[in-house]
Amino acid sequence: MALDPLTLLVVNVANLLALASALVILMGRQLSPSASAARRSLVAQGLGWGALILATPWAGTWVDGVLSTLSMVCISASQWMFFQALEGWLGERRHRRWLLVLAVAMPVGYAIGFGHYAFRVAWSNLLIAAQTLILARATLQPRRPVGSGWRWVLLACTLTMAAFTIARGVMGGWFTELYPYFEAPHPINVAALLAANVTLVLANVAVLVAWRDEAEQQMHRMAVTDQLTGLFNRHGWIEQAHRVMSQASRHGHPLSLLSIDLDHFKRINDTAGHEAGDAALELFGQLVQQCQRGGDLAARIGGEEFCILLPFCTGEAAKAVDQRLRAELSAAAPRRLGHELAFSSGLAVWEPRDSLLSLMSRADSALYQAKREGRGRLVQAPPSREPAGQRDPAEERKAQA
Repeated sequence: MALDPLTLLVVNVANLLALASALVILMGRQLSPSASAARRSLVAQGLGWGALILATPWAGTWVDGVLSTLSMVCISASQWMFFQALEGWLGERRHRRWLLVLAVAMPVGYAIGFGHYAFRVAWSNLLIAAQTLILARATLQPRRPVGSGWRWVLLACTLTMAAFTIARGVMGGWFTELYPYFEAPHPINVAALLAANVTLVLANVAVLVAWRDEAEQQMHRMAVTDQLTGLFNRHGWIEQAHRVMSQASRHGHPLSLLSIDLDHFKRINDTAGHEAGDAALELFGQLVQQCQRGGDLAARIGGEEFCILLPFCTGEAAKAVDQRLRAELSAAAPRRLGHELAFSSGLAVWEPRDSLLSLMSRADSALYQAKREGRGRLVQAPPSREPAGQRDPAEERKAQA
C-alpha cells in the first residue's frame, strides 16, 4: 500500500491538535508552568505543520512565503517551549542560549533565502535538527534521574526525528532531484512523516508520565515542607537528617546542630494576633533560608521551634551561622514586622557516640539553659557523657516518628 506524504502530514496535524485538546481535558486548566509549556509546544507544532499544508496550493507565490515562514516560526517556538518544559521538570539544562539562537535564526534565514529552494530546505531542516538534538541532550542530564523512563522515550523520539530531519535537509540542499518539493514521495520523506506520527504519540505519553511524576514530587514536597516558612517540617527534617548523620559517621566529618526558639513568641500572638505571629514565623523562615549554606538542613519543628543541621561544620562555624542569623533578624524585624524579634539557641556538636535523638536532646538542653540565662543568646552543650549503646530503642523510634 502506497503512503501519500500529504495524507500523512494531514494526519500528523490532526493528531497534534487532537492530543493537545485531549491534554486540556486530562490535565485540567490549573497546570504548572512546565506542563503548560509542554501543551503549548504541541499546539505550536500543530499550527506550524498546518501552515505548511495551507501553503501548498500557493506554491511559489508570496502567500507561500508568508505561510511557510510562519510555519518555521511555530516549529521553532514549539522546540523552545518544550525545552522550557524540560527545564521546569528537570532543572536548568545545557545549551539554552544556543537553542534560543537557533530558534530565532532558523525562520529569519528561511525568510531571507526563501527564493532559493535548496538553501531554504537545507537551512530549515538542518537547524531544526540541531534544535532537536539539543532537546535530546536535555533529556540526558543528569545521567541517573529519578523516574527516568519517560526521558528515555523522549530521547528516542528526538533522536529519531533529528536523523530524518537531517536526511531531508541533505536531500533538499544537495540532492534536490530526490526531494524537489515538500510532499515528494521519496521513501525517506514518507518514512520521516510516518515516524513523526509515531513519535508524536510516544512523546505525548512521555509528557503525561512527566506530569504525573511532577505531581507526585509536589505532593511529597508538601508532605515534608512547612507551608508557612518553606522549611522542612519535623517529619521531612528527620528523614533527611538521618541520611546526613550517616554520612558524617561514615566519613568522620564534623556536624553541628542548632536548636532555636523565638523569644516571647506567645506575647506576639496575644498582643498583636495570630496573623502577626504568622508574619514573624514567615520572616524568620526566609532569613534562615538566606543564612543557611548549601547542604544545611533547616526545619520548623513545631510552633516557634526551629533547628538547623550543619554538615561539615565545627562548633565555631556553627556559632558564626547563629551570629549572622541574629544580625539579619535584628535588622529585618523592625522594618518588616514593626517590632523587634530575637531568639535563643542551643548548639550541640556531633560525636561518634551520638544518635539523632541524643544530638537533638543535647541541643535542646543547651537551648533551655539559654532561655534560663535570659534569652537572646546561644549556649553550647558540653560533650556527651552517655555511653554508646545505652539509649532506649523505644524512645529512638518515637523521636523518628
